[in-house]
Amino acid sequence: PQTPNPKPRFKPIVNPNIWLNFSAKINNMQDYGDPEYWEKRYREKPERTFDWLEDHESLTPLLEKFIRKDHRILMRGCGNAELSERMYNAGYTNIYNMDISKIVISQMMERNLDKPEMKWEVMDARELKYEDEFFDCVIDKSTLDAILCGSYSHYNVAKVTNEVSRVLKNGGIYFVITYGRPMTRVFHLQRPHLDFTISLFVMRTKSELGDATEHYCYVATKGSKAKQNSKEYFQQVLDELMIQQE
Repeated sequence: PQTPNPKPRFKPIVNPNIWLNFSAKINNMQDYGDPEYWEKRYREKPERTFDWLEDHESLTPLLEKFIRKDHRILMRGCGNAELSERMYNAGYTNIYNMDISKIVISQMMERNLDKPEMKWEVMDARELKYEDEFFDCVIDKSTLDAILCGSYSHYNVAKVTNEVSRVLKNGGIYFVITYGRPMTRVFHLQRPHLDFTISLFVMRTKSELGDATEHYCYVATKGSKAKQNSKEYFQQVLDELMIQQE
């Protein structure tokens, strides 16, 4: 039987299959979805930090709007960005940082020895080791973008979003900061195994040459039906995505 679609809360602009066709054309990109790429990158540039898309300064209004200082926060795919450090200095001290790269976690632990309350762990976002409903907030700054550059991208994103939903408390917030427009991102957060209410914030900047750049922040609030939806639909969603992407 075909998986029923939940009532959409934020309607995609176009058919998501357009993105499937487009993603097949970017195989020559650096494989940001490959863990070995990141190990090599961090090994070769150990002193360099890099904040993808947006930094703490530009995100502060949204962080202050949705996250309390006493919230337990997961920085998923933390990399060597300074966002966690800046948030810690601003009073968000209960931050768990995880990344699939052993090298970058080791580097960031060493770099942040003066922040004893921050935690650094090597982990695969598709199989988080945290207990259910552990976090108040999960922040994803371009990690979803990286996964979408890899093999079986939609399948892996479904696993990642299921894990995010599992470790979030009911009413918890999933921040997705991305370059992806609604037509290429929202449907990932609306699959039948999830229960998110989504708000979209667009961040626009201009270069010195006057060129405009847009990044997007999807603030997804976990609903009360998430656990039941995952139990009923998650495996079916994975089966269908595997068929689509073979």
